[in-house]
Amino acid sequence: MKETLWRHLFLFLLISGLLLFIVTAFSGGISDPDTWWHLAAGKYIVQTRSVPHADPFSWTVAGKPWVTHEWLAEVLLYLAYAAGQFWGVLSFLLAVASVLFLLYWRLLTTAKGPFFVAALVLLITGEMLYPFLELRPQVISYALFVAFLHVLHRYDRGEDRLFLLPLLTALWANNHGSFFLGPALLLLYTCCGLVPLRHEKLARRHHDKMALARLLLVLALCVAAAALNPNGGKLLVYPFSTIGASEMMDNIQEWLSPDFHNPYNQLFLVYYLGTFLLLLLTPQRIRLFDLALFLLCGAAAFTHARFIAYALLVNGLLWANYCRPELRWKTHLKGAVKYALLPALLVLYAVILTGRTPPQNPVDYRFANPQEYPVKALAYLKEHPLKGKMLNYYGWGGYLIWNRPGEKVFIDGRADVYFPKVFDDYRRITRLEPEAPALLEAYGIDYVLMPAAAALVQALRFAPAWETYYADKTAVILVKKKGGASRAR
Repeated sequence: MKETLWRHLFLFLLISGLLLFIVTAFSGGISDPDTWWHLAAGKYIVQTRSVPHADPFSWTVAGKPWVTHEWLAEVLLYLAYAAGQFWGVLSFLLAVASVLFLLYWRLLTTAKGPFFVAALVLLITGEMLYPFLELRPQVISYALFVAFLHVLHRYDRGEDRLFLLPLLTALWANNHGSFFLGPALLLLYTCCGLVPLRHEKLARRHHDKMALARLLLVLALCVAAAALNPNGGKLLVYPFSTIGASEMMDNIQEWLSPDFHNPYNQLFLVYYLGTFLLLLLTPQRIRLFDLALFLLCGAAAFTHARFIAYALLVNGLLWANYCRPELRWKTHLKGAVKYALLPALLVLYAVILTGRTPPQNPVDYRFANPQEYPVKALAYLKEHPLKGKMLNYYGWGGYLIWNRPGEKVFIDGRADVYFPKVFDDYRRITRLEPEAPALLEAYGIDYVLMPAAAALVQALRFAPAWETYYADKTAVILVKKKGGASRAR
């Protein structure tokens, strides 16, 4: 009884520490540029009581079809903001992260391995997931990915809860476009059960005709459940149309392959290779599904950095399943010392907690860092408004949508909406390609809001047809001298 209580308290301390790590990351405000337009989309849905199917935020692609695959998460995010602004959205993220960590813990302990191995895996994986735990709908997909794995691992051990998978798919399809990963996991598991094995190192659960029919039925129900969303069947092809837009993905950071000059990506590579070594050396037979999942998630992560999060979750699961050291920490810690350790850790945790919370007064009431976003520039525009067509920085589009709801943007983080023409034209203009001046004229740009260090800003400052309207260390506003932007009266 005492052992169980100690473990529960230790788990609480561990997850609380991981959540604290997330809290400290927001001490400087929101850094993810997509958070803002997600908030704006949620606000639009709540206020109009309808899910938009055409772009309502820009002047360049106004009315263009928009697959709002994240509508439910956006509504929840906005409601969290409405309830508590900064602390509301942060609490929303912490709630989702808590569900993720608790589900992951249940998954890690399915194999009933050593407690300290599962705890160490949760700690390492949770810390490495930190860059991906942002205020955006994708964080919900990590929890649903783990839930899918949990159901499949339980099924593999004789506990049939497959009926949950279509429900999870429907929930996933209304929160994020990565919903296809759920049915893909089920399809992979089904296929692995049909492969004839002759290698003594590999194991699998054979699917007889009844089991195969049941798995295929659940798979069909998952696909059907994915269509239960405001976009209907259009959502089923959306992920593949996005992945197929290679030119767009080649210019968006999270879709690029990892840069292994980055220390974080180097650490991920070491972790992945360590898992590979574990699978080679473990005396246990490796489930074919686990091996296939390890290889496929690794291939996805090394091709597109955004999939590193899923690879981390899979790698951690493999360590929990196949790492079986003979060490038992209770043989190394006497009972009195072990139970005295928990209060000491709780005191240490309390000290850290009181010293590392975000400031009570955020940078501004919209919790944006003025060194990352044009906070002062927008304050100036509020006092000295401009009318006309604006060309804005891609990374600030969402911030402008949220903070200037009456003004339309040129572009924002919804790259799929602007692809291909507007997205490509934006790149040509900001890279100062030969056709940039003609594109500025063709779009009828009246004023430009860009980072102070942007090449376009430096070029327009010396252009006779443009003049500086506002400038600070973060942002610069330039207006066209004749027939362009006009001050609002």
